[in-house]
Amino acid sequence: MLQTWLIFGMVNLVMTYWFVYFQYYWFPQLQPQHMVPYAIAVAGAYTVGAGLVLVYLPQGIMLPIIGLLVVEVSRIPRRHRACLPSFLSVSILAYLAVEVTYTASVAVTMLSTTYAFTRSLRGMVTAMVFVSALCTALAVGLWQTRAPMENLIQGTLRQRSTYLLLALMVTLLLVFCGLEMSLQLLPGSRDYVIFLALMGAVLIIGIALGTYILMLTHLQRERARAQHSQQQFQELYSTELENQMAQVRRFHHDYQNMLLGLGGYLADQDYASFRQLYVDIRSKWVTSNAADLTIEDLNNVSRESLRYQIYHHYLLARQRGVQVFVVIPRPITTTVALLQQLDDVVGQTIPLALPVVALHRPATMTLELQSTSKAIVYRLIFPVPEDTQVTGYRLVNQQWTLDFKNIVHSLRVPVVVRLQLKRHWAELVLSFPRN
Repeated sequence: MLQTWLIFGMVNLVMTYWFVYFQYYWFPQLQPQHMVPYAIAVAGAYTVGAGLVLVYLPQGIMLPIIGLLVVEVSRIPRRHRACLPSFLSVSILAYLAVEVTYTASVAVTMLSTTYAFTRSLRGMVTAMVFVSALCTALAVGLWQTRAPMENLIQGTLRQRSTYLLLALMVTLLLVFCGLEMSLQLLPGSRDYVIFLALMGAVLIIGIALGTYILMLTHLQRERARAQHSQQQFQELYSTELENQMAQVRRFHHDYQNMLLGLGGYLADQDYASFRQLYVDIRSKWVTSNAADLTIEDLNNVSRESLRYQIYHHYLLARQRGVQVFVVIPRPITTTVALLQQLDDVVGQTIPLALPVVALHRPATMTLELQSTSKAIVYRLIFPVPEDTQVTGYRLVNQQWTLDFKNIVHSLRVPVVVRLQLKRHWAELVLSFPRN
């Protein structure tokens, strides 16, 4: 009896540890600060809970699993709740991977020794050593996939493909559980290996199919969004170019008339009229408002949608009489998820502040993106009246209120926010740590 409980506790402790470890493997934003102690603590609590349920409520064998998932889901912060479908999909994937590893270890132990030895305490210790070795090798082998998978998960948040993948993983889990129940009817048989191969094949095919569907739908969506964005900005750029060409043609016509008028006065030696026409020209002269910023000036931004987002709002600001100075001294190289967040920040902060800036003089804004070794810093500077006050994430004035709270809370990556006043200038700084 004691040996049975030792085997039960050891198997649950090892399996739950690796399950929790792989759950958070592609979710650094959800990982506890000390991952290994957390996984050990959760595995220990689950083992004790499963033992108590087995003694006092044998029919509720699923209660510890449900309780574990409820606890883990409840500790996900509200700003990361969009990761929940992906987290559940990866949880199912982690469970299947650990179960296949356990089944393979037991099969190898049984084929290498005897069925009786495998069921003993020493046999299960041997199997758990195999499980830990295989899971460690799997963790090392998947290390290079962390950044691509993190970017893929962040890029597919709130998309239909995420829920499609979750449904596929649930189906795969049900098929796998059916095979596992059939496998339990073959203790000590050589058919054990055949069923093991079948289970492994189902797992591999399911994972490959799910990943393919997810990546295909994600790439199609990104391509459609890029085409729509490119068409939208091309129309905006064409309209702006037509306006500039109309101004050039008007200037060319006015320039010819001025030359003819000045030349006629000189030919007639009417210097008084020449002087008066020259004064009139100088007093009514309007400088060209041609764009100071071109899309080529934003080559330091690697993400095309972010580059066009900045230029798009630059042109919209000019249409409202606001001059936007863009400062990007170094190339912005970071993860796809962070670049997407910068895209959202630019698309929300500038339209929010633009109506306020248009009311004041000088009607200028400074947008700065700075890349350092530790963080990507987004800075927006614009004029405000001297009686403006800062309360939290809000700028409060007698005439208006600017609230950046919703923008900050919508961010899905860690960020350090600073909103401050420097005399009659407001400065919004968002610092995104690289790690």
